[in-house]
Amino acid sequence: MLSRSRESSKSERNRAASVQNERASTITASTPPISSEIREVDDNVHAKNRFAVVEDDTAAAGSTDLWSAAYREALSSYGEEVKTVISKGGGIEKLFTSLEETHGKVAGDSLFGKGPLTSIEPTASTAVGVVSSVTVVAIAICGAEEALNAQIVTMLEHIAIIDECDILGQKLDAGNIIYKALVPVYKDLLNFYVAAQKILTSKAFVLALVREQLRRHLPTIVSDFLALLKCRIANATLELIADIKNILQDDKIQKLLGVNKDKQRSESHGELRELRASNACKWIVADSKFLAWYNALTSERMVIFGNMGCGKTIITEHVIEELIHLNKYRLPRALICYHYCEDNETGKVLYIYSSLSLQLLDQQEGLKVEFVKWYDNTRKSELLNAAQSSVDLGNFFSTCVEILNRELFIVINGLDECDSESQKELVTLLDSLSKKTPRLKVFFSSRPQEGIESLLQRSTEIRWVPTRERDAIILGHTVKRCLREFPVVIQALVTEKLSELAQGSAIWVKLTVELIQKRKIQAIGPMKTFLADIPSPVALSRLYAKLFAHLIGDDLDNEQLASNAVEILAVARKPLSILELGWAVALNDPCTGVVPTVEALKDYDVKKNQVKLIHHSLRELILRETPSNWAQSQNIADERCVQKRQAELEAAMLHVCVKYLLLDDFNQNDLISGEGATAQRLQELPGFGLFDDFDDDSNDDDDQQLDSPDKSRDLGKRQEAKELYYDPSEREFGEFFVYASCFWVDHFKVSAAEFLPDTLDIVTLCRAKSKRLQNLVGQNCRPDCTIIPKFDFDSDFLDPLVIVSLYGSEIALKKLLQDHDVGSEEFLIDSVEETIGQIIRHGDISRLRILFRDTRVGLRVRSFRFFRQLMEVWAHSNKDRDSREWVGLFDLVVDIFDVLVREEWGNEFLCTAVSYGCLPIVERLFEEAARNPAMRNELLRDPQRDCNRPDHHQSIGEAVWNNHIVVLRYLLQQDGIEVHLRHQDSGGYNVLHKAARYCNPLVVSLLVSRFKDGVNQANNVGETPLSEVVFKSGSAVGRIESAKILLTLGGADVRAGHTDDPSNWHEPLRMAGRYGDAAMCRILVEVGGADPRHVLRFGNDGRPSLMDPVESEELASQVLDTLCMFAGMSP
Repeated sequence: MLSRSRESSKSERNRAASVQNERASTITASTPPISSEIREVDDNVHAKNRFAVVEDDTAAAGSTDLWSAAYREALSSYGEEVKTVISKGGGIEKLFTSLEETHGKVAGDSLFGKGPLTSIEPTASTAVGVVSSVTVVAIAICGAEEALNAQIVTMLEHIAIIDECDILGQKLDAGNIIYKALVPVYKDLLNFYVAAQKILTSKAFVLALVREQLRRHLPTIVSDFLALLKCRIANATLELIADIKNILQDDKIQKLLGVNKDKQRSESHGELRELRASNACKWIVADSKFLAWYNALTSERMVIFGNMGCGKTIITEHVIEELIHLNKYRLPRALICYHYCEDNETGKVLYIYSSLSLQLLDQQEGLKVEFVKWYDNTRKSELLNAAQSSVDLGNFFSTCVEILNRELFIVINGLDECDSESQKELVTLLDSLSKKTPRLKVFFSSRPQEGIESLLQRSTEIRWVPTRERDAIILGHTVKRCLREFPVVIQALVTEKLSELAQGSAIWVKLTVELIQKRKIQAIGPMKTFLADIPSPVALSRLYAKLFAHLIGDDLDNEQLASNAVEILAVARKPLSILELGWAVALNDPCTGVVPTVEALKDYDVKKNQVKLIHHSLRELILRETPSNWAQSQNIADERCVQKRQAELEAAMLHVCVKYLLLDDFNQNDLISGEGATAQRLQELPGFGLFDDFDDDSNDDDDQQLDSPDKSRDLGKRQEAKELYYDPSEREFGEFFVYASCFWVDHFKVSAAEFLPDTLDIVTLCRAKSKRLQNLVGQNCRPDCTIIPKFDFDSDFLDPLVIVSLYGSEIALKKLLQDHDVGSEEFLIDSVEETIGQIIRHGDISRLRILFRDTRVGLRVRSFRFFRQLMEVWAHSNKDRDSREWVGLFDLVVDIFDVLVREEWGNEFLCTAVSYGCLPIVERLFEEAARNPAMRNELLRDPQRDCNRPDHHQSIGEAVWNNHIVVLRYLLQQDGIEVHLRHQDSGGYNVLHKAARYCNPLVVSLLVSRFKDGVNQANNVGETPLSEVVFKSGSAVGRIESAKILLTLGGADVRAGHTDDPSNWHEPLRMAGRYGDAAMCRILVEVGGADPRHVLRFGNDGRPSLMDPVESEELASQVLDTLCMFAGMSP
């Protein structure tokens, strides 16, 4: 839409300019210059000014656009003669017409005779007019003189730069940089126009004379103009362009790493700052171990261990604040990155790397360019979104830290909240980084758990020990914050009594004081009774039970609602909004009531993602017991029972998501409409919307508020939100659509098998090509509701089998295959093949065994293509290639042994496995060959394989060509392999020819020792392996060593079979000389005994020179010196 409107605007501008030129035979220098927005001018005004020639441009003083001001200054530097020429311009159109009639051929070849510009009367008396006039004149003469065509066309192409000065100059040219650069540009345009007009209007006008005049006068002017545009305008806009690139770059980085990560981290940090009692945290920064860690000159790692609820997070926040404070006085300043982990997506290693990377890029602006380059290059080379790969993003972060010559502090709170895989990956990366960088300081906080203590065993440890004094400080701060309206005597009583009971449990203190606040106990007697009955920190579950009882009162309906709500929050993948939680509770048990109304929650932001469990201890309690049993809980967790209950809660949440997504509306409406898709494509254009003005509907209050930087920022954010985001609820998709679409598969992965939804519901939800699937995948790609998707998933390649194979459990996949025909209309036509590809690229490869062994789809899986895909992924896999999953998959080849023999593709299968270096498959094939003669005969057949691919060879040749040394050694040990060792392809290339690709001396040595007869074999064009080695441009050391092995161990003919006198063009020594390879020449002469005189020629004076020219004089000199040295003569 935008592109059409902009083109329309340009067309209107051109039409308006044409109308004005038609109305006025001469527009004088007094006419106000036309800016980028050409306006219709009243006929009376034109009539008044039509023939008035004014000597100055004071009448135009009112025009303030960039071009007009620059044009006026340029025009003022000329004398009256030039001004008169510029103001007339009357006869040019007639002259052009005459040119076209008299010299039709020339005019026919020019652009002028083909376009609409012939109807425009050129004039150079305005800023736009001079550009138009120069354009018309240049186009008109663009066929008259061939020598000038290229220069003039180039000039026309660069004239467009002036128009770009509108966007940059009008909005951002605060220092008048572009204005100052435009003045000399307009001067050169005027020079061009005046010179061209004088030539074209001369009385002695004939075509030949015109050409001579053009050749004599215009090239210099055109060259000067281009130089100005390229140098002055380019330099003037360089700083502005850099600013624009930075804005676009920041926007791209935010979208790739997460739009809200910085905001969430800052909000969490701010909330913790409000809760912190600073005096209770000062001990940590005064600890001798902390000071030693902080002041160390080498990379160090520290961890503080403390029990759940002791206040580790608050202490960590204090450490961060102290680091930031101390950093103000350091030169050079250190870099500080921190992250708060929770038992949700923030505890995943990818999220942690994204958060740390965002902070590092913000503090080191230069790394932003490197990030974008890294992302784009990885995207092109590996065809994956590197920002969504923890391995790739971790490697990028590590590389950035390595190149920074600056101290870096990384603070990670709540390592125990992360899953075990994330813990291991994060600690491993930071540990590796500490060894590579001199000043990396890492600080962890965690509960003391066996696995974590083992991971961090080489760290400096601080064990948190509670003290009565610290508890009193925390209580005093909490009481003052929560009970400020209570009588002082009550505050003192609460502080005194609870400090005796706290035992270092900060979460117990917080919950107890908030319960007092809710119960509003302000009398001494009742308060003493309450405090005497309060559960101790050891019985934290009983305190939660009291809070829960206070919340629900005696209403059983409330109890059911609240129980459902906390159980949903216990497995939710992110904090929920009030409306999201309301939908989830209602869908979980429709009998409990309806979604809360906005009116009932008018004092809250019902759409903000703010509802979450208060502490990890509450989540653990929910996973142990239902809320009704909290008062009797013994705080003893049976791990198997916890896992079982969690799987049941995950399944319940899965049912909620699936039930919501199956609503009919989502299979009828479009989430991303046609208009939205167009907006997305426009948004993806670089710089789209960058210079858009604020909303025209903004009221006066907003305008006044712009005086405040904060208010200005807020308005900018509102504008950004309007342009970059959408609200699914406004598109009739409801409040729960985002969560259900983005996280239903996460719940699907870990749900209890016995509580899974009916497979028919899953098939309906994931029906191929359905609008429902398109909508939920579209939302899944946009977790932050950005117009531009964050992930690249195409719903056209998804169906129930693909999705269940990737995200469901093994039981779910088996049940789907059992209950449904994958050939039905709900599935893709090539569902099985697509599923295999998706599993191999993105999924759990162990699922392939299920498909392979399934009675109905197994026949479609047991194919050459399946194993080729498998071996390709194995070859490029970063995972352990010897893992049980891979071993199990390679064992599947046993099932197709009979097919390999019967269909005669065993040899091709072997060669393909060798080309990928897949030794496990090769071993299984030869193990079967040892038992089965028919398999041996099939594997060791000797067909020509290079009919379609010229680089294909037999098994030994494939191992050599791809430099798989381990596989090569194994093959050479097999009985009967000689037929492949001696194989020559249709071009006559043997395995030693193939070895020249990498020139690996070890490979060449192995082959020569087994196949000396092949050393002097020539291919169909007469090249021996030695010729190939000399010809290749690989590693210099490898080539030299390989040539030496061929000459010494193999007895290679140094002349490659040539007997020409003095030498043949293809002779190795002559090739080496021609390539400027002095080192190879030395080997061929010194080791191979080649005669250096055979590649030299001698002049009449007897001085030697090379027989063939060499591109580099320096290399030619080196070769000549080497050859002459061995020939015993002076060069």
